[in-house]
Amino acid sequence: MQIFSEKMGILSNHRFEKTMKQFIKDSLPYQWKLQYRLLQRFFHEQKSNHLYSKIYSENDIGNHKIEFKQGIRKGDFHENKIHNLKIVCEKINNLIIQPNEVFSFWKTVGKPSKQNNFKEGRNLIKNNISQDFGGGICQFSSILYYSALQFGLEILERYPHSVDIYKEDERFTPLGSDSTVVFGYKDLQIKNNFPFPVQFQCRVDEKQLCFTIISQNEIKLNTINFKYHEIKNGVWVETLINDRSLFKNFYIRL
Repeated sequence: MQIFSEKMGILSNHRFEKTMKQFIKDSLPYQWKLQYRLLQRFFHEQKSNHLYSKIYSENDIGNHKIEFKQGIRKGDFHENKIHNLKIVCEKINNLIIQPNEVFSFWKTVGKPSKQNNFKEGRNLIKNNISQDFGGGICQFSSILYYSALQFGLEILERYPHSVDIYKEDERFTPLGSDSTVVFGYKDLQIKNNFPFPVQFQCRVDEKQLCFTIISQNEIKLNTINFKYHEIKNGVWVETLINDRSLFKNFYIRL
């Protein structure tokens, strides 16, 4: 009877937690929900004891540089996207991540708001294309994620986009190499698991986004491949590093 009562208590607590989460999701204003999620994240990070990168240097910390480049396609809100990418670049450029330190996209960049000089751009929200402040900066988080995979840094937190919005001839990066970021909800966090520091550098112009990782030691890049399994409503994408499976993600096809 005691074991049964304990199990019922656990189930009741679980149901209560689910009910509260659904209530918060359905009933509270967006700003309240955001504050709730930020508070959740704060307590989670307190438990994790991660040390987050905060130090910058205008001097290169090493002689070994690996540069990654992506074209910036023209489209709706193109000028605003360039503006937003340049803000992100200013926040990240010359950041040093010491051994065992963690890079957090949102801790480094801050909230993408009008008050923080971001402009409106294209965003993918709840599987629908819309516009919001900071639109377009997912290209930056994506090149950062894809670069970190190749360099061999540890991915602690990353979320794929829910929808594949591109045709094959429109892609600037392979499907599966993306990383969406939503302030308060979805972050990109990367840990330096090497025994030496690394440094991020970047630059943005009208046509291209360049991201560089600098280190004191030479690094052999990982080989990244993607396997695709098409089904009726979308595609499963498996990410492999040196032929080892790392992630499996599903993308809805529009």
